[in-house]
Amino acid sequence: MSRGGGPLIFWEQAGRAPSRMRWRAGFITVAGLALLASCAGRPERQPALGEAYAGPMTLQVREALAARAKAADTLKHGERVELLGRRRGFYRIRTERGREGWVDGRQLLSAQEMEALRRLARRAAAAPSQGAATVLEPLNMHTGPYRQAPSFRRIQPEERVEVIAYARMERKPYAPPPLLKQSSATAQKKAAAPKRRKNGAEPLAKPPAPALPENWLEMSRTARPEEKAPDAAPAAPVDEWALVRSRDGAAGWVLARMLYMAIPDEVAQYAERARIMAYFQIGAVKAKGAEKPVWLWAAQSQRNAAHDFDSLRIFVWSAKRGRWETAFIERGLKGRLPVELREEGARVAGFEIVVEEKDGRSVKRRYDLQSSTYRARVAAREEAAAPPSWIEDREVDVEGGKAAEAPQSWRARLGGWLEGVRARFSR
Repeated sequence: MSRGGGPLIFWEQAGRAPSRMRWRAGFITVAGLALLASCAGRPERQPALGEAYAGPMTLQVREALAARAKAADTLKHGERVELLGRRRGFYRIRTERGREGWVDGRQLLSAQEMEALRRLARRAAAAPSQGAATVLEPLNMHTGPYRQAPSFRRIQPEERVEVIAYARMERKPYAPPPLLKQSSATAQKKAAAPKRRKNGAEPLAKPPAPALPENWLEMSRTARPEEKAPDAAPAAPVDEWALVRSRDGAAGWVLARMLYMAIPDEVAQYAERARIMAYFQIGAVKAKGAEKPVWLWAAQSQRNAAHDFDSLRIFVWSAKRGRWETAFIERGLKGRLPVELREEGARVAGFEIVVEEKDGRSVKRRYDLQSSTYRARVAAREEAAAPPSWIEDREVDVEGGKAAEAPQSWRARLGGWLEGVRARFSR
């Protein structure tokens, strides 16, 4: 046969191949068959119904819905998980490491909530600081102004954070929207389906109620004196929250009563039982070769008020008397943070605040400072809208009375498609 080639020449050359090449070809064949057998015997992976993110600093994933169930995995804040199912307030999830288990749904954040937390950090980074604050013991930073909201960071006693804003929220259970949507067809079917007994029989119709007797008014009369109208229900407790910004750029909510503004105690002692909500160093004066800072603060003397502060005060060190003295004070305000300083070069020339006037109008006041005495006077007033709220709407899109399902990322969709292809060929 010619050297042009053909099946016969190929097999003759293969037969004369070295034994090492034959051994290598056989090994590759056996390894491929073993790999196919392992893929065929692997159980089919459950497709994901949605995605979510771990809310707290650390979140343990339990193998079963039991108090003493073993931990299947431990998540950190922001880790993405796949949602596999739901049972009441608990979700069955799969981590990025492929481990499955159960977690409390209140400790998970949807894609919308995770993005809202990032927006909060970006917005807080651009907002003016209202003063530094410290804590006496570790304090949890929450994703929202709720006690049961996930705490994704902890402020340590030696750490300082910047106060950005305050919010007053009614104390109520934390109930985030469901992460998985219940189809409208299923909900309508459950609502329209009549209740049946266990044996399948239709429930008996209720008999009509008996008619009232003719003397029902006389029968209802009693000899007891008229009862007093019930007292009004007590007002729900309200918690005051502070939005803080840490040095690493994180922004979250903490209980305001656990914060201590980092103004020196020798000045803070003149607060007269009011809570210092914001403070600023607006200058300095010389005293015996040293410099003493000039302080401006906004304080609140009322509890659970609808406004942030009700007084302004400027403290200056008197070198003649050797003590702190009040250079400016104004009470009876209904002010809203932030207090914004106006700077001219390295000097603070004044500040601006938004207050509610007696007629209910929201007005921005501009104060000018005298450079020598640090006394303030109102230089201008102008109409202004109230500062926007820092509380974002936590609800996601609603369809049929239920929260809409969070959209899946391209990774989840690609993973589901690959799992479907693998399951089809492994049958």
